Amino acid sequence: MALYGAPIWADRLSEKNRALLRRPQRVAAQRIVRAYRTVSHAAACALLCTPPWEMDAQMLAERYVVQSEARTRGERLDPEEAERARRLATDRMRDRWRSKLEDSSYGTAP
Repeated sequence: MALYGAPIWADRLSEKNRALLRRPQRVAAQRIVRAYRTVSHAAACALLCTPPWEMDAQMLAERYVVQSEARTRGERLDPEEAERARRLATDRMRDRWRSKLEDSSYGTAP
């Protein structure tokens, strides 16, 4: 339910709205992996192997754009093209998530 209509609002997320998305995902992820409440959102998502919802929303938006462009041309994506677009969007999202986790300051001593 959190990602309902994601292709429409994914590009317009403010930092405040990102925080509103992260809070329930963090709580759910902490409960699923049985982590303490002090575990960060990034760590809880990484332990659960689930990307942050804002990245999922961006991935869904990318997939929607591909389908929408095909519709405006009067074409319909065949299953192979749709699967390729899905894989490409998923790979981009995983790369963004990986680089965000690698570049973050989580777990580093000041």
